[in-house]
Amino acid sequence: MEKIRMTLTLLVMDLIGRLGARLGPVDERGGGRNTDEGFHISGGAIVAGVIAAGVGAFIAQKVGALGE
Repeated sequence: MEKIRMTLTLLVMDLIGRLGARLGPVDERGGGRNTDEGFHISGGAIVAGVIAAGVGAFIAQKVGALGE
């Protein structure tokens, strides 16, 4: 279970890094209101994905799908 948790953590951190590098500042002012809202929405989506992955791993462990 620890290996799965570590793998998921590394994948999420990699995704956050790639998104940050790709999105960067939108204009010479460093973005605006819409950019800030977009970051809040995407941050919420990332958190929701992490929670869903954790719940899925927990359920898989309880039904014995992970072989532990």
